[in-house]
Amino acid sequence: MVDVYVFCSSLSYLLFYFLLQIVLYFGAHWSEPCSKFLPKLHLFHQLNNKVKEEFEVIFVSMDRSLEDYNMYTEDNVSQFWCLPYAIATLPKLIASLKAHNMPHLVVIDKDGTIITKEGVDALTQDPTGKYFPWRPNRIVDLLPKNYVSNIDNTRSSSLSVHHSPTIDLDEKYILLYFASHSDALAQEFTPWLVKAYNILKKKRQDFELLFVSGDASQASYDTFITGTSFCAIPYEDTEAREGLEMRLEITSYPTLIMLGPRPVDEDDNFGDRPVINSEVRSVIENGDYITDFPFYPKPWGDLCKTTDDINTHKCLVVFHEGGDEEEQMDIEYAVRDAAEEYRSDDELVKFYWACNADAALCSNIRNACNLGTIGDLPSMVLLDIPNDGNYYVSDEQDITEETIIEFLSNYKDCVVRGRI
Repeated sequence: MVDVYVFCSSLSYLLFYFLLQIVLYFGAHWSEPCSKFLPKLHLFHQLNNKVKEEFEVIFVSMDRSLEDYNMYTEDNVSQFWCLPYAIATLPKLIASLKAHNMPHLVVIDKDGTIITKEGVDALTQDPTGKYFPWRPNRIVDLLPKNYVSNIDNTRSSSLSVHHSPTIDLDEKYILLYFASHSDALAQEFTPWLVKAYNILKKKRQDFELLFVSGDASQASYDTFITGTSFCAIPYEDTEAREGLEMRLEITSYPTLIMLGPRPVDEDDNFGDRPVINSEVRSVIENGDYITDFPFYPKPWGDLCKTTDDINTHKCLVVFHEGGDEEEQMDIEYAVRDAAEEYRSDDELVKFYWACNADAALCSNIRNACNLGTIGDLPSMVLLDIPNDGNYYVSDEQDITEETIIEFLSNYKDCVVRGRI
């Protein structure tokens, strides 16, 4: 759900007072792609604004100057509602809705949930808005009717492939593993996943793992799958593989996603599968897969191992690369405890510890925040990358649950601050 109140009170007013569906259009006067796209948006609006009265198009300016904004709103988008130029919460809005490229079109439902962030593609494919608001396909409708449940590679001449009905998995969790045989990171990660999968299978039967191939050929797919004990989506089912990648916004390999069982309503009808966690890879790499199943996201983690996108939310990071093992463990416990206790109604904060001096991400952030060389004492930083890359450095060196929460409550008073 979009926390629109955080972004701008005017948008919150629209959503919750008028109960409108909102089409957010991110564009700019200087953008040539926006100039080419805008006539399509005008046609859609002209055809639908009097027929479908429960939506409004709102322009979100990415212009470089107030003059450009005024020119664009007067000459190009005068029939749309417009957010003020350069609103303070624009960076958060851009980060949350992945609006870094233009044009970008996001459809938000009356209750604040995001219907789609792929409005540009949807409008291009459906220029008259026949299928508006372009709700994405349900995950269960994208899964194939049958999946590869077993591959027998004991025969020297050919593989013996066995299929099972996907409906048999309705009451089980599903791990979707998006990977490619040729991908170097997948080659490194897959052995860890094979080990975790085999251990979990000995302990529980309420889940299955389906490999979703990004391979360029059937031969590459076969080579990958025969080296594992995984089930898979058939390689020839291109529609299912590509549909799942688009629906789940897969941008890189390897990606491991946990889906919940299909919920059942009071009439015994099965609904769509919920996405429990779209970043399960780090769980496997950290070795937490036995006790943490089914891997609900935690508000804390090791920055040196995380696969989270730290660009989309505030991040509290405690660095202590120079501490001994006991000191580093104390830091980890303090961060975990603070993450469990901290509550904020208007922002998402993720909590991390960083104790590995050789980790590239930790080293880069340390340098970007000008923390200096690694010493015997810890350093605590709040990264606010969605808000123009701001960061705040605490002068507190006694890191406890209490001092972490106190820092979060008063970080804007910090003397040391900057922009990454």
